[in-house]
Amino acid sequence: MMEAYAQEAVRVAEADHGMALDYTPDSIPRLETVLAARGPVPESEQEEATRLWGAYYGEVFRRKYPADWIMAVYPGQLNSGRADAETEVAMPALDVRGSQVYPLLKVFRRLTIGPSEDLMSFYAKVTAALAEKGQ
Repeated sequence: MMEAYAQEAVRVAEADHGMALDYTPDSIPRLETVLAARGPVPESEQEEATRLWGAYYGEVFRRKYPADWIMAVYPGQLNSGRADAETEVAMPALDVRGSQVYPLLKVFRRLTIGPSEDLMSFYAKVTAALAEKGQ
């Protein structure tokens, strides 16, 4: 299912913004451009936008590492930015040999908080952390 959302993100980025997304880390700045061009996402559209763009962002990780999409509860959900943060909610995440990565949560934060939630910086931090673990 997440791969299908990612494919749709690639289609929308090309059709609506003329941006080619190719699942490489080099495409993350283009993803940022697409998100910036889409402007503030109304609350009623945030879930769908998070799923669409988060799936693409997650596929960038999944294609670099041997990872699987899983459903997981984010640890320390009080930091998630959700209004109902005390309620545990499972979300799609990536399992990279026992390490969990939450690309949809990062994209949600990027959509709702703004450019300070830089996707390329997050990608670099996750890549460094996984390299430290030998993954």
